Parts: sequence; structure tokens; C-alpha cells
Amino acid sequence: MNLLLFLLGVFVANIIEYCVHKYLFHGLGKKRNSIFAFHLREHHLKARRNDFVDIKVSAREWLGIPALLLICSPLLFVGVPVFLGLSSYAIAFILIHNLQHRNPEIAKKYFWWHWNHHMGNQNKSWAVVIPIMDVLTGTLEKPLTFESK
Repeated sequence: MNLLLFLLGVFVANIIEYCVHKYLFHGLGKKRNSIFAFHLREHHLKARRNDFVDIKVSAREWLGIPALLLICSPLLFVGVPVFLGLSSYAIAFILIHNLQHRNPEIAKKYFWWHWNHHMGNQNKSWAVVIPIMDVLTGTLEKPLTFESK
């Protein structure tokens, strides 16, 4: 039962990741004065210009993850394993996203959906950690191949 609740937390976190990335960062983030505009104007531009490399971890990312966990804290009443699954995913997001943008070859091979998102179609493949919601919503693109420079 605890494992199922933990996996439920992971799934909820994946839904949050998908929605924040798609609707806040790429939706509201297109508006010039949006607090989410940094994502497209800083992170995406830097990754495109530097062959996916972006070694800066945004302060908004560091602050946003704990804020989301605080907002989701009522899930503790559903079950501690749910919140632990959500929290584990949040930590994985920070670590994996940073790893990907410091090591493009790892991203291309093991997290190709995120590589696609930055280096191919930025309107698809919203996941960073696991593309569950991309599969369920049909927004996951097949792996792209790129010539090495």
C-alpha cells in the first residue's frame, strides 16, 4: 500500500511538472511582464545558443520547488508516502535537470525527450524527469537525431 501511495505522489508530481512547464513557463512565460518569462528568455535561449548547456540553476527554480511542496503539503493528510513521492520527484527534478544541462550527451541518450524540447520542437515533450504525462497527452515526440558539431 505504501508503495502505491508513493507512486501516486510521483504521478501527481509528474502532472505538476507537466502543467507548470507547459502552461506557466511556456504559456504565461510568453508574456513580456510575466514572472515566468525568465524560462524562455534566459534558460531556453542559453540552451539553444550553447548546444543545450546551461550551468546556471535559476533561483526561481530553487525557490519554486519548496513553494510547490508547501502548496502540496495537504497531501500529507492523504498519506505520508504520497508526499514523499512528490518530494522525491522534486529533488530528482533539480538534480536531473542540472545534470542534463551540464552533460548534453547524457541528456541526448537518457533524457532525449528533454533534449527534443530544447533543441527541437519547444512546444512538445514537456517532461524533464519522466515523460508520463507526455505519453498520456500525446505530446511526446520520438527521439530526434542531431549531427555532432
